[in-house]
Amino acid sequence: MDPNWLLYLGIALGPFVQEDAAVITAATLSASNPAHFPNVFIVILIGLFFSDIWKYWIGWAALKHKRARSFAEKKHVADLQEKVQKHLFFTLLGARFLPLARIPAYVACGYFKVSYPKFCGIIAITAFLYALVIFGICHYLGEMVGDQIEFMLPLIAIGLIIFFGSIFWWKARRERQLSTAAQPPVNAAPLESESEATRESEA
Repeated sequence: MDPNWLLYLGIALGPFVQEDAAVITAATLSASNPAHFPNVFIVILIGLFFSDIWKYWIGWAALKHKRARSFAEKKHVADLQEKVQKHLFFTLLGARFLPLARIPAYVACGYFKVSYPKFCGIIAITAFLYALVIFGICHYLGEMVGDQIEFMLPLIAIGLIIFFGSIFWWKARRERQLSTAAQPPVNAAPLESESEATRESEA
């Protein structure tokens, strides 16, 4: 038995807690000790895949259960209908690289009844591409800075998560503001009826 199996098990379970941190940890381990490659790469892919595919069923359950429906509404899943139905691959690819966009996108796939085998296939492809990019960056930095990579990458990861998270938050906030501005004033109709009633009483 591989003496590192406990380490690999922890890496495989990592995406169930926080995907980006798990991938960066796996990539850092691979860059600092190449003996772990390709095992750690395969393990993190398995973890990413299984930590994502179950989220589809949250959206599916939202069609039948009130609690799941309220969760879907809270995550603005309905706003993703056109993107999920017409641009599925690029929507899931974009969500893969935006930490706060993943859960709404995956839930939306179940909510709008996207083919589950197709969903799983795209999840596998995007997980591979994402891990490939992160591992490539970590190995490149490892060759440049040597052992210091173990201290630098966590800081870089936190910075990237904050950066992309801020972009997604700003975009979602702007969309909510625009949708609110497009709605007609709630008090417009009552005020109009009150003015008509006043004119009739004066007449």
